[in-house]
Amino acid sequence: MKKYSVINIIFIISVLILSFKSFGQNQITNEQLNKTLDTLSLKQAGLNNRVQLNVSNIEMVDLLNSIGLENNLNLSVDPNLIQLVTYNFYDVPVKEVFSFLYRNYNIEINFIGSIISFKNKPKEKEVQVKYIRKTPDVSFNAENNFLTVDLRNDTLEFVAHEITKQSGLNIVMDNQIKYNPMSGYFVNRPIADVIEMISDANGLEMEIKGDTYYLKPKDKNISGSNINTKGGSQRGGNNKSNLSGDNLEIINNTDGTLTINADRASIRDIIMLAAYELKEHYFLYGTPETTITLSAKNIDFEELLIKVLNGTSYSYEMNNRIYIVGEQNSENLRQTELIKLEYRTVEKIIELIPKELVNGLEIHEFLELNGLVVSGSSRRIIELKKFLLAIDQVVPMVQIDIIILYSQKGSSLATGIKAALDAENQVTSGQVFPEYDMNFSSASLNAIINALNGFGNLNLGKVTSDFFLSLQALESNNVVETESTPKISTLNGHEASISIGEQRYYQEERVQVSNVVGNANVQNSRIWKQIEASLEVEIKPFVSADEHVTLEISVSQNDFGEQVDPTAPPNKTTQTFKSLVRVKNGEVILMGGLEKKTSRDSGSGFPILSRIPILKWFLSSRSKAKDKSKLHILIRPTVTY
Repeated sequence: MKKYSVINIIFIISVLILSFKSFGQNQITNEQLNKTLDTLSLKQAGLNNRVQLNVSNIEMVDLLNSIGLENNLNLSVDPNLIQLVTYNFYDVPVKEVFSFLYRNYNIEINFIGSIISFKNKPKEKEVQVKYIRKTPDVSFNAENNFLTVDLRNDTLEFVAHEITKQSGLNIVMDNQIKYNPMSGYFVNRPIADVIEMISDANGLEMEIKGDTYYLKPKDKNISGSNINTKGGSQRGGNNKSNLSGDNLEIINNTDGTLTINADRASIRDIIMLAAYELKEHYFLYGTPETTITLSAKNIDFEELLIKVLNGTSYSYEMNNRIYIVGEQNSENLRQTELIKLEYRTVEKIIELIPKELVNGLEIHEFLELNGLVVSGSSRRIIELKKFLLAIDQVVPMVQIDIIILYSQKGSSLATGIKAALDAENQVTSGQVFPEYDMNFSSASLNAIINALNGFGNLNLGKVTSDFFLSLQALESNNVVETESTPKISTLNGHEASISIGEQRYYQEERVQVSNVVGNANVQNSRIWKQIEASLEVEIKPFVSADEHVTLEISVSQNDFGEQVDPTAPPNKTTQTFKSLVRVKNGEVILMGGLEKKTSRDSGSGFPILSRIPILKWFLSSRSKAKDKSKLHILIRPTVTY
């Protein structure tokens, strides 16, 4: 009793130490978790129970609750554990299932006494990266007032500050453009020329008043007959900007999105006004000369381009935060990309792509990388990628077990007495055990008769020299049972076949007679020919969403029979099954079978007397035979992913 108490105390202390250790750390290691589960399994035998689970897209909370209920475990499961689990566990201890889930999913496991708690790990706080101001690459030569700049998306405000700091010239800019990114590379040019070229390259206008340079947005001619500008646009403010007209209204939501209402408005006007509101840079090499009607809320600039250019021959591309719009086959918008497939082979995938998606694209198979090399407009490539992503799914693997059961039972009985006159058949021969089948010659019969003569007044006489007698009493039984289970695997929707056979050879003799100048010439030739008996199976599976398998199956089985002559071909029997069946994953179904019964009863004897009981056994010869055979074909499909 004391020993048992000491063991209990040691166990409780171990569990508490491991539990407190897990609480003291943000995340326990896999080794610590396994040690804790091993220790806890000494008291909770359910952790050592072995389970067999085949789950597909089941929420983790339901999986854990069912495991705890079936194995009498104290589990506390967070209802927010809604991760989908798809796995096949066969004969695995419960504690190893818990360890597997901990390793592969973002969950947290805690131990409170005998209670195991499962919950999601807390999200890590995002570390805000401190902004470091980038100093523009500007170099000013005071001797000749030449300026060298190398700008790569530098903010205009910082560029102007650096130029003013080095040259002493004042640069004033409009408040709405001071955060615009600037790009350009100019070497040893007069400062006025450099500032003007920077302005032109980045969509600005420059004006010189004395020693001061004024920068402002270019006049975009956005005020037309049907469009008016009301108010201004301010980034980061709470006020919304509103561009409206008789048939077009654009509202800046200040979060990088727009609310647009258009009624037969020009696509060109929509793009230009939206870019103006969101301060996006763009180049228009051409736009559709059509109008469009739309109503959209909280739409960003890129999504707007996709929507308004859809169905046209125009496309767009973003390069260094600059949107380029033009004909989709133009050189500026053409790009090449390798699209890799993850779950299926790239062979013959081009045949599955609709013609509308390949128009304007050049596509080639890249077998080594299991991908497609696609060249064309970015919008067309994006549409193609969406289609390929939709069909690039895991293809189920189907294993079909074909169970062929064959059994044969038979019995025969032959009895009777035959007597005849035959001078040539005068040899006593036959078998006594285990079957009795004897032929007695006249000499043997006379010897037996002589042995019986002399008992009292009994005198049977003698038989003639050509008399013989045949006695027969035979019984045989046979049982044959055969089971074969060929297995075949294939991908969903693909046909698979298997053939298992045996070949035998027989001899064929040919005699050829030819006459040569009146003489008959006989030629004999022997040829060995082959004959084959085989089991052939052809299967084409189709797996549905509910994991039912539809099978097109054809089975042909050939067997050799008896040979009439050693040089003759053997007899051959054939059984063929062809069917279309539907069966659930893992279930066994009888596809077909053949049951055959044969009964034979024959006899010969003296008329009338051969029918009298007891006498018929001495005055007749009879034989009986019964045969029973069964052939069953079972199939069992197993779907794996």
